[in-house]
Amino acid sequence: MTTIDGLVDDAVSGDRPLASAVVVLTAVDGEVTQTAVAGTTRSWDDDRGAAAADAGEPADVDTVFDLASITKLFTATALLLALDQRGMRDGDVVAAALPELGALPGRTVTFADLLRHTAGWPAEWSDNGPGPDAWDRFRTQPREVEADPRYRYSCVGYIWAGLAVEALTGEPLDAAVRRLVLDPLGMASTMFAPHPSLRPRIAATEYQRQPARGLVHGSVHDETAWALGGVAGNAGMFGTAPDLLRFAELLRGDGFVDGRRVLPEWVLAAMTADRLPERLDDRPAYGQALGPRVADAAWMGALARDNAVGHTGFTGTSMLTTPGGAHSVIILTNRVHPSRHWNDLGALRSRIADEAAKQ
Repeated sequence: MTTIDGLVDDAVSGDRPLASAVVVLTAVDGEVTQTAVAGTTRSWDDDRGAAAADAGEPADVDTVFDLASITKLFTATALLLALDQRGMRDGDVVAAALPELGALPGRTVTFADLLRHTAGWPAEWSDNGPGPDAWDRFRTQPREVEADPRYRYSCVGYIWAGLAVEALTGEPLDAAVRRLVLDPLGMASTMFAPHPSLRPRIAATEYQRQPARGLVHGSVHDETAWALGGVAGNAGMFGTAPDLLRFAELLRGDGFVDGRRVLPEWVLAAMTADRLPERLDDRPAYGQALGPRVADAAWMGALARDNAVGHTGFTGTSMLTTPGGAHSVIILTNRVHPSRHWNDLGALRSRIADEAAKQ
């Protein structure tokens, strides 16, 4: 009989396991129903599978993982809260915060466009080499956008969203996310740019040959966020499963944490329902809220039927929850260790969600 424990144990077993470390938390009505942990934080020294000379620590529930694109959820939350504090809304134009975007050829872009991936930006920043001029190069890249809105998942759009957070708050993105989101939620183990002293608690990611970084362990895996200094709106955050569960429960519930409202009602609604325009070319098979995806059956499994919302991360992470429902599921892995080419987690994510739905 399939169990979540069995799925997790299998994920770290064999000649080419799915990851070296896996942590899964499931919850029903806010109460943890299962904790499954397996593996170690580091198993290989290179992308060919050479055993680590300095093996990592056994994984536990407090192992820290590179969250990759789950960072986008925190960027979205911080931006919406910053707008609320300024008496603004997601339908306002981005140029209200970033005048440099006021002359975009094509059309006017709103904050909602950035957060639902309809701003017309490309998926990736092509000139993403590191260097002291990286941010200047990003901000002066060609800004031509598509004239007609269509859905295109865009890291570039979320980097601009992070810059909008900074413009609205007058703070660096990491400080704004800490003040607006992490501290109110008590997420003390979630952060950008973890201190080197935390490395033993952090799951290693990929051995990178291009760029020539070697084994990435304790610094951001995403090449663009790394080139931009490790703090960007698209990726760069690290965190633990219990911390992410607190964030999931914020969206599942009514925007309150420990009796205090963290998310205004309009922000909660914007983050938990499909916000794609009715007239949209190339509509995806799932919905897109401002930040999370909605009912993406490809990885949410049976919980997609409950209009689950959540996000995945390239490094092998995922968070999903059912707003107004009962279930939350956190899956943290380092599936890119030692190489992104070894495996994919789509089936594992879906099977764990299916098992969680039975609880």
